[in-house]
Amino acid sequence: METNTPWSPADAWDWTEECARYADASARGTGSWVPAVAEELVLAARASASSRWYPFTSHNFLRFVDGPTFWMSGTQDVAELEGSISFDTDEPEGRPTFRVWSGLLLRKPDPVLVLSTPNAAEAVHALVELSPAHGLAHRP
Repeated sequence: METNTPWSPADAWDWTEECARYADASARGTGSWVPAVAEELVLAARASASSRWYPFTSHNFLRFVDGPTFWMSGTQDVAELEGSISFDTDEPEGRPTFRVWSGLLLRKPDPVLVLSTPNAAEAVHALVELSPAHGLAHRP
């Protein structure tokens, strides 16, 4: 891809998958509270209706915007989906947990927990079901 060519959603998904694989490889065997499930979550999301959005991960959250975000070539003013999925474990040896959140991270009002599940596909489905109710919010 050329340096200034705008990213397509497929480019963004490819990049997010690659980053997730790398993050998982770095987390394996470290006893981290961050489980090696980022790729599992990204693949489940890409196989769903959320594939129409541009994905990105931030602070163990999978989030979505409606166009290339600031670090992607072809950046534009983007709006963020008012929902996300976090992943972690309750303890270093605990099982992974995916949490679906309604609302925007790091903004008031605080996001509301909608679902907590060990299943990535179930979390993605819940987020997709939530998206028509919330839509997009432009970044301040």
